[in-house]
Amino acid sequence: MFGHRLIIIPAVLTLTTYSHVSGQAANPRYENLQVLPATISDDSLGQIMLDNLSGLGLARLEGQGCLFCHVGDMNQPRGSWDFASDNKPMKDKARVMMAMVDAINQRHLPALENRIDEQIQVTCYTCHAGRTDPRPLPDILTQSLQAGGIDSLAATYTDLRSRYFGADAYDFRPNVLGDLALGLADDRDLIGAIAVARLNVEANPGEPTAKRGWLQLILERAFLERGIDTAIVELDNRLPELEPGVVTPGLLNALGWRLYRAGHRDAARALFDDNVRRFPNEYIPQESLAFVLWDAGEREAAYQVLEQWLSGHPDHERASRLLINLRARP
Repeated sequence: MFGHRLIIIPAVLTLTTYSHVSGQAANPRYENLQVLPATISDDSLGQIMLDNLSGLGLARLEGQGCLFCHVGDMNQPRGSWDFASDNKPMKDKARVMMAMVDAINQRHLPALENRIDEQIQVTCYTCHAGRTDPRPLPDILTQSLQAGGIDSLAATYTDLRSRYFGADAYDFRPNVLGDLALGLADDRDLIGAIAVARLNVEANPGEPTAKRGWLQLILERAFLERGIDTAIVELDNRLPELEPGVVTPGLLNALGWRLYRAGHRDAARALFDDNVRRFPNEYIPQESLAFVLWDAGEREAAYQVLEQWLSGHPDHERASRLLINLRARP
């Protein structure tokens, strides 16, 4: 589709309403054309319609996908369908989309300098990628959540994943549900956040990042309910059940910065200290601890963290630059 074959008259949907007038095969006429030229040929119109069906993932079988825009009944012969009718609102949307796509291809793209390929044009597939709803997955899931809660979100996600996984349509990588869960946590819906993170684990059982995101929220809940020491104990208690690769320096580092930005600076420092204890040979825990120490006014302690690291890793450029930058700050 996009980038593979050009559609000179691009369309987003069934972008015209038509009713072929018999007896004029050489120069066919169609009723109620508002976007495409009145003299368009059968072949050109047919190809545009087929490309639209493909771009939106609509069924071609017996014209079933045509009914997304046109008036008809699968139980009636296609010859009886009223293609010229404007009774379906989707048709008006399609016309607007067609005008938009045409403007992009005819005016905006040609105005760009240094294009990689001047022949590339936007088509329906560019945005729709084989689905009728072009919105990104997080937007659809958020709407489901607002309409029906976590159960609705889970049902929507499961349905879309079963239908579109492996296609271009939606991004089903673990970070999509992971970011959505963190957004809910930011909105103080920790119960919903943990539920979404659990769904992520179930959908991606072999992905450490999914389990790590869920565990981070479990630890955040433990902190909010009973304090940072309880959160650290919670992690230790869960270690035997966790797969290798779940607990990494990034786990406590990410949670520490979430707490830090939320104003829980003492708790964040405790997590960074614990992270250094767990991963003494990893640089990121050292860097985060040095930052919070410096920010708290304990500058000599921050310098000491970096100097100690550099004593064992004298060629570590990132640590060297940070130490120089911190010493240069007023």
